[in-house]
Amino acid sequence: MKKVRIGVVGLGNLGELHVRHLQNKIADSEVVAVCDVFSERVAAIQKEYEVPAGYTVYDEMLEKEDLDAVAIVTNVQTHKELIIKACDAKLHIFCEKPLSLVPDECKEIEKKVEENNTKIFTLGFMRRFDPSHAEAMERIRSGEIGKPILFKSTSLDGVSVIDELLDKCKKGAFHPWFFEMGIHDCDLSRWFLGSEVACAYATGGAYVREEFADYDDYDNGVALATMENGTCATIHVGKAAACSHVEAEIIGTKGSLRINAVPRRNRMQIYKDGYIAEQGIVDFLERWEEAFYLEMSNFIDCVLTGRKPEITVYDGTKSLEMAIILHKSYMEKTLIKK
Repeated sequence: MKKVRIGVVGLGNLGELHVRHLQNKIADSEVVAVCDVFSERVAAIQKEYEVPAGYTVYDEMLEKEDLDAVAIVTNVQTHKELIIKACDAKLHIFCEKPLSLVPDECKEIEKKVEENNTKIFTLGFMRRFDPSHAEAMERIRSGEIGKPILFKSTSLDGVSVIDELLDKCKKGAFHPWFFEMGIHDCDLSRWFLGSEVACAYATGGAYVREEFADYDDYDNGVALATMENGTCATIHVGKAAACSHVEAEIIGTKGSLRINAVPRRNRMQIYKDGYIAEQGIVDFLERWEEAFYLEMSNFIDCVLTGRKPEITVYDGTKSLEMAIILHKSYMEKTLIKK
């Protein structure tokens, strides 16, 4: 069977994870080229994963390599340009979230993807591929909990990485948390509740690191949203928890489903000094590695079979629209309607 020849652009921790999965775990794919602005990073990834070609210029990779697809794992500010060039090159495209931070850019991207409609385009909303989230959706679709009426999510990074996150915020590599982390919760709200946002109120603050406020950011933000079909969602995002903690609950008219209520690293309990404790997950890649693998495996299968992915370019636009409402409400401290 022909393997999908793919180029990966953006070789941070997540980019490397995608390279590892594509090269070592997904039999139908072959990473033939990698690209990053840092030449030493390119060389290191080439050596580690036996990738034939490496580039520091994206245009050069597209011109010189015989690619079927690209995986875009770069900062969101670059997404529009890289996607448009990949569309012009008639390639299949996997792009990490968010699609963009600018609605008009999303519309431009939508148009280019529509013009490239013989090729696959999908976005990295990997939580949909997490086995627990996927099973929850199967149970919802089977009618097990009746009609979903409330989605509750908690998406927190551990306080142990808060200084690193602040540094990335200062460098412009990260963005306010309803965009950076909460975009996943916006996507899941839309997915589980089957509707778009109608209005929302958000609040919170930069309590642990006041410097976040200098960048219109926060270390804890909470939002209550009403969806167009009358259902509602609560979203708590933050970066000052004891450990990485991503929890979801879907409440229906006949029951509820809860995912990852306790962010266990394993099944071990520690009995010591009057406490019963469990180890929590610190690194988000550890929690979501299987989901990242499954989403990329799904992309490769779509490329090979022509099956259309469930996650489309329009999910990127709609999730951004919801994140914008949440962030605007946080900044203005008032109810924002769509």
